[in-house]
Amino acid sequence: MHLRTALALVALTFAAPASAQPRLPFPLPGRMNQGAAPTAAERAFTEGEGLLRRGDLAGARARFEEARRLDARDPRPAFYLGEVDRQQERWPEAEARFREALALRPTMAEAHASLGAVLRERGRLDDAVASLEQAVRITPSLGEAHYNLALCFEDRRDAARAASEYQRAMQLLATDPLPALNLGLLLAAQPDQRLRALEALREAVRRGSAQREVLALAGPAFRQLGEARSAVDALERARTLGAASSSVLGELAQAQWAAGQREAAVQRVAEAVALAPTDASLRYVQGLMLAGAGQREGAVAAFREAERLGAGTPLAARATAHLRALATPARRP
Repeated sequence: MHLRTALALVALTFAAPASAQPRLPFPLPGRMNQGAAPTAAERAFTEGEGLLRRGDLAGARARFEEARRLDARDPRPAFYLGEVDRQQERWPEAEARFREALALRPTMAEAHASLGAVLRERGRLDDAVASLEQAVRITPSLGEAHYNLALCFEDRRDAARAASEYQRAMQLLATDPLPALNLGLLLAAQPDQRLRALEALREAVRRGSAQREVLALAGPAFRQLGEARSAVDALERARTLGAASSSVLGELAQAQWAAGQREAAVQRVAEAVALAPTDASLRYVQGLMLAGAGQREGAVAAFREAERLGAGTPLAARATAHLRALATPARRP
């Protein structure tokens, strides 16, 4: 699983700690006459920025609309209105606002980048790539544009170009975990890229040590790459950063089992099942662990629940096979 969300220039749409402040894209050029008192349009624009930083999208929209009405030549209000629409997933409206900003200032790299991200969301990959490439031609240091290009190349199944853009985004967005995380997940799927994948995942965990979602995705990737201890560390940290989650607990249980922490794994999977008693996959994992721990009765009960809850699925068929194996008396040597 990848974090397929594009990076917004105003704020990460990916979940961030509640205390984090939204990131405004640049600073946009300020007043035309630095020595003069701000105009009504400039005051409205500045107030809109403040409201956007506080997450008040409705208030920000109103102030940007006012700034746009007062000064139709300034591309900044149109751009920010596009970012408000983008955060609300109003894709056609966002596209129109970014195109409006570009009509006023064709060299606004940030508007090309945000337009590209919106076009990707609308399924227009070729147009998205063209817009994002124009953004990096104008401003090569625009990290969000490189990140969103990487997502486009992944959508095109061009792993080499996606990896190259993720690496560039990692360099430019020096504290952001998402480029490193997605690079690690991309490389983890390539058998000959294990070491590079681990390096990227470790960097993602370093940058995102306080972001539960980053840790929750890095953990399973570490386990699949044979780094069970790193998986346990990431998932234990994720477990402390929010309310109890059956998915995090289930992944932690599997990491602990792989790390040889069998008693802890059995306990974690039981906690996961208690939170999500109708999850057939968790019941199946619980059955495997209990069978491996020699707890036959518990394993049978878990596999029966997996069989019932996943009726008609391949997982249910596997549970049935395990039940048959457990019912067959062990042969004496």
